[in-house]
Amino acid sequence: MFSSYRALLARAGARSLALACALGWLVFAGYSLAVILAVHAASGSFAEAGGAVAAFAVGSGIGAPARGRLIDRRGARYLFVFAVGHAAASGALVVCCALRVGAAPLLVAAGLAGLLAPPLIATARRVWGEVAGELTPTAHALNGALGDAGSLAGPAMAGGLAAAVSPSFGFAVMTGTASVAAAFVASRWGGRSLASAGDAAAEGGQGHLLVVSPGLLTLLLGDAAFGVAFGAIEVAVTALCARAHAAELAAVPLSATAAGSVLVSLWSGTGRLGKSAAWRYLTGCWLAGLALLPLLVLRSIAGTSLILVLSGAGLGLFAVALYELLDEVVPEHRAVEAFTWLTTGQAAGMAFGSAVAGQLTGAGAGMSFALACAAGMAGVVIASVRRGTLSRAGELVQ
Repeated sequence: MFSSYRALLARAGARSLALACALGWLVFAGYSLAVILAVHAASGSFAEAGGAVAAFAVGSGIGAPARGRLIDRRGARYLFVFAVGHAAASGALVVCCALRVGAAPLLVAAGLAGLLAPPLIATARRVWGEVAGELTPTAHALNGALGDAGSLAGPAMAGGLAAAVSPSFGFAVMTGTASVAAAFVASRWGGRSLASAGDAAAEGGQGHLLVVSPGLLTLLLGDAAFGVAFGAIEVAVTALCARAHAAELAAVPLSATAAGSVLVSLWSGTGRLGKSAAWRYLTGCWLAGLALLPLLVLRSIAGTSLILVLSGAGLGLFAVALYELLDEVVPEHRAVEAFTWLTTGQAAGMAFGSAVAGQLTGAGAGMSFALACAAGMAGVVIASVRRGTLSRAGELVQ
């Protein structure tokens, strides 16, 4: 079953690139918790900790497409610039925490750290095509599974380092890891541009990417919708468990989502399904969205965990297909920028879903689950109505 993965990892550079991706996913999944722990330990205020996380997220989200565009145009070597800048800004945040300065310097340092966060995963997704060749679908599946594994282990790493040494040390280790991984990718694959100027001219599409590629807009809207759904679910599940006086058990159903996703991601990469990326994307959306509907009436932790395993399976199927579709609906010379748009859309959706669900929890977890179900079905509708845009890059609107 996993012969394709063995063949992929036997290729030159595949194992080191997989390690860089694993470190990137691990760190990025734990960043929010690491910032919260570090800033709260220094200030004693969850308000300042929340503000620092928001500043980091806003800086990261707003700057992501511009960072991706620079990598597309100038090559992966510019990852090193972001790695150094991110490390410096993160170091400034650690110093601010150590000196226990006011809120303003903390917010500025956190915002700069996010703004300069290296687009490691987006660049690696583009590099995988060069490394994997005809095994690129398997590489995308491996990358997706590594992302799910990072979602499971990242927060645990942040919390473990904070408990074992100190919150600031945990944040420093995580930012240092991200910077080192990005610098490694820059040194290994940064000697040439990801796409030549000739390729860019031949493929066209020099306008705004979301206008040039209606398929990317479809993927972005779908990612944002499911981001809203799972942002709301994080809050709703925590509220559900807290009512049972066991808020810490929220990790169980939330981890179940990633567990279902990683298993299907790995299976999808074997190619045994034999369906197109567009078909798998649409089917995954339907499975992920429909599986959430029982949350409207179910209120047990065990039942919620089972539902999220099924929905996570759909997420795994459509996430791997999404990575493949990017190669079809976006010009090659803008692939890194395209991925950063998706991460920005998902982050915005999760922020919105979490914020709204936080306001709804006063009426019970049911309203938050209803928001999640509505957002999930919105993702299904978007994918279904706009499925015709998931076409080859040669059919892009000029």
